[in-house]
Amino acid sequence: VLVVISIIVVLVIIGFPLARGMRESARTTVCMGNLKQVGGAILMYYSERPGQPLLLNGKNLQDLEKPVIWPLIVASEGYLSGWDGRTQSTKPCGKDVWTCPASDYVSSNYGGFGVVEGIFKYPAEAAISGVRMHQIERPASTWLVGDVMMGKDPKKGWYALWKNPSAWSGGHAPAVGRHPKGHVNICMFDGHVESLTMDQLRSGRYTQPAITTAP
Repeated sequence: VLVVISIIVVLVIIGFPLARGMRESARTTVCMGNLKQVGGAILMYYSERPGQPLLLNGKNLQDLEKPVIWPLIVASEGYLSGWDGRTQSTKPCGKDVWTCPASDYVSSNYGGFGVVEGIFKYPAEAAISGVRMHQIERPASTWLVGDVMMGKDPKKGWYALWKNPSAWSGGHAPAVGRHPKGHVNICMFDGHVESLTMDQLRSGRYTQPAITTAP
């Protein structure tokens, strides 16, 4: 009996790390699939609105004072499910594809996925210096939407990412490596999804808009 119990204990000890690794790999796969769909919805939305600047928020569909933000705009227009169209306070967070499975479903504001504030701009700024889809010079290596945190909690998401990696240690929402080995999942402007480390993001130009001409 003692031998059997010892064998079971050893198997449990060995099995826990394997099970955890499998769970993390599954979350990564689901997250990348979610980002593929969210990014595809954003790209479809703007492909049918050529010349429109990339907006961090837009016209409020309920004519309230506070403007709706990009997840609600995309969902409400039918490009992706997850919004019932009745109230602005109803967020797509936690429904279907809108949430990173490694983020906190309860406290996450927008499921942990964010676009780049600077490429996507507020309407008043966008009218003057907003970026258009055709102006993204490096679509295969420019952040469209990906894993973002708010504050110091990696499980709390936000809808906008601060464009400058050097400011990520401050009060601006940074990218976050929620996945194995600290990887960040990102959908690029060409629609493909990559998993990058924080060092790769900080040393590269993934979050910077490569714009050389005026809108």
